[in-house]
Amino acid sequence: MPNGNPSFNLKEQEEWFAPLAEAIRAFARDHNLLLDKYYHESASWDLRFNHPRGGQASITVSNDSADFAGVGSVWHVDDFESFTRSIHWRAQRIIVKEPVLLTRELSNEFAAIMALPLGQWTQVAKGYEQIWGQYTKQEFERMAPRYPDPVL
Repeated sequence: MPNGNPSFNLKEQEEWFAPLAEAIRAFARDHNLLLDKYYHESASWDLRFNHPRGGQASITVSNDSADFAGVGSVWHVDDFESFTRSIHWRAQRIIVKEPVLLTRELSNEFAAIMALPLGQWTQVAKGYEQIWGQYTKQEFERMAPRYPDPVL
């Protein structure tokens, strides 16, 4: 059973991403980022990595419309002791669906999310006690996603 959009159409998404695919893959290779396509049947490709100041980050390229792509990013740090997830969302920007322009925007987004100082959160989500509290801190840390360390 799908865990996301029930009307997700892989063939349509693959066709939409085809002109951008090599630019996204090259950026991921050059910076040692994990490419995660269509997470939970979303119309996006995410480039995931460990943030050097802790936690994980991702840059998203999304299918906005036939001729436009969205580019945005998020960084989060989990705190087991306080059962919180601190998050910094960078607003998605809409750009023309063009590989050279996308590569430039990916570079800008990568630099911006990497430059953020620790503590400049746009949201601190609480209420994870019931879920995370079932585990010891060591078990919780072992369950964290294993993403690559980025190459700047």
